[in-house]
Amino acid sequence: MYEIGSEFNLERDAQRRNLLGDFTEAAEAAGRYIEFLRCGRDAIGFVADDIIAGFQDDGISRGDGGYKAFLPALACDSMVLPFEVRGYDIVYYKVGDDLSIDAENLLEKLDAASGSDDFRPVVLIMNYFGITETSVIADVIKDKYKDSVIIEDVTHLLMDEQGCFNGSSATDYHVGSIRKWLGVPDGAFAVSKKEFLMGALTGETDFTALRRDALLEKTEYLDNGDEELKTHFRSLLSDAEDSLSDGLDPYHISDVSADILSDIDVAKIRYRRSVNYSILYKKLLDLPLCGKAFRALPEIAKTEDGDLKHVPFMLPIVLDVDFMRRSAITDEGKSITRDGFERKLAERGIYAPVLWPILDGARSACEKSAYFSDNMLAFWIDQRYDRFDMEQVARAFNEELSKL
Repeated sequence: MYEIGSEFNLERDAQRRNLLGDFTEAAEAAGRYIEFLRCGRDAIGFVADDIIAGFQDDGISRGDGGYKAFLPALACDSMVLPFEVRGYDIVYYKVGDDLSIDAENLLEKLDAASGSDDFRPVVLIMNYFGITETSVIADVIKDKYKDSVIIEDVTHLLMDEQGCFNGSSATDYHVGSIRKWLGVPDGAFAVSKKEFLMGALTGETDFTALRRDALLEKTEYLDNGDEELKTHFRSLLSDAEDSLSDGLDPYHISDVSADILSDIDVAKIRYRRSVNYSILYKKLLDLPLCGKAFRALPEIAKTEDGDLKHVPFMLPIVLDVDFMRRSAITDEGKSITRDGFERKLAERGIYAPVLWPILDGARSACEKSAYFSDNMLAFWIDQRYDRFDMEQVARAFNEELSKL
């Protein structure tokens, strides 16, 4: 039960760090260069510009196949559009049942596209939720196509800043969204083996200003519960996203976010996320409908000491909507959808975002990605919460499943 009162507890000493400084040190230790940008799509756009500049320096034109990007089919539009708006041709490759890269399919797509000596494929890879390794496929791609350009999106590994940039030496660039992990108006990074040829814009943007106002209003809402305030800050967040130009004009991180990130209790973030993830993962596995109404994806691997290998980002599950409809005892349950079930959880204050709506081309390229896009939810397990919150998440999830 949740405790109010009684004896005080002793909290761990805060270990406040300059997170941007930590990322810089980690990148330099790996022999790489780092730039801090406004958001993930700006980071991808920044890298996409740098790749084009490098191709042009080498005399590689669009017609020579140098503007072809191979992306996982399970990719939100913010990962795809920065390439599209720059004229890259997009080729989607498949993912497996466990969110791993379908290496055979990716290599088939690369082989089919290689038509000239100047073929330089740009390949984006990702370790989803810290459960799928990427170093082997990066090595295989680079071994077969020595002029390929490999980008790894490390957003889901971001709090392992020492390990973020120390995967395969074949990886040419890393990108990551910091704002997905912390309460900051903006923040992301791009990391490269070589000095960047391109620069980013500076100055405050509508995106940062709108998000800063929205996050401050959310704090006020959490204090007083004013529903009108909730509606307003959510509108501001939506306006902020709409203000982005699909990464076409990358901006540096704002001064206000850089200042916040200069004093972060990183140890608490890592500890709380790891504990919350482990608690909720076990709770979900113990639910009677696990393996029927939903399945848990593989747990993050553990070290020899029993610790999680990566600091968790979120905890994903995949609903079996067909099973939920077949076993439903109510008319509402017989017509339930993933989005409808998500709304039921939201009505109880449990927000489990849909990950990810994907574009039509990606949907047609990979049946499994389409299935994930239609059936996956992810639970927040971050530093804002504790054991009692994780127990409430599991309880509410189970009760809503049982009502159908």
